[in-house]
Amino acid sequence: MGIGLDAPQTMNGDDSITSETKLYGLIAEEAMKNRLFAVLNKLIKPEAMMIPMNIRSDDFYFTIANMKKSKVSGAYIAKEYQEAVIELLDEKDEFVEAYGKCDFVVRDGERLKGFFAERNDVGSVEELAQILYNDFIKDAK
Repeated sequence: MGIGLDAPQTMNGDDSITSETKLYGLIAEEAMKNRLFAVLNKLIKPEAMMIPMNIRSDDFYFTIANMKKSKVSGAYIAKEYQEAVIELLDEKDEFVEAYGKCDFVVRDGERLKGFFAERNDVGSVEELAQILYNDFIKDAK
């Protein structure tokens, strides 16, 4: 890189992906600015990896709709898309229904299940990463 600049630590360790690696996306307009993927990857690698995905609003519908046939296991949905994603879900938890927002989507075959993990005013990115790991990723098939 340039003089005095080191590569940012966006993932951790070896960033290789195998056919057994569970993939998760972080869907946002500016995903690289959201530290969640780097924090979560410290918990989930090497079995899984979250990849930041910069998605413009005009590509959002296409991206989520195509998750149903993808290899992606799920995705964190950034605040700017948490209301828009609801119409694309096949199933919603009671918190999505109550709050009108969805921040985590899990692919189950060709169905998308939506959840709202931040319902309790999560205080930090580290806390949110732990919730996502415990509730959706740790025991995922």
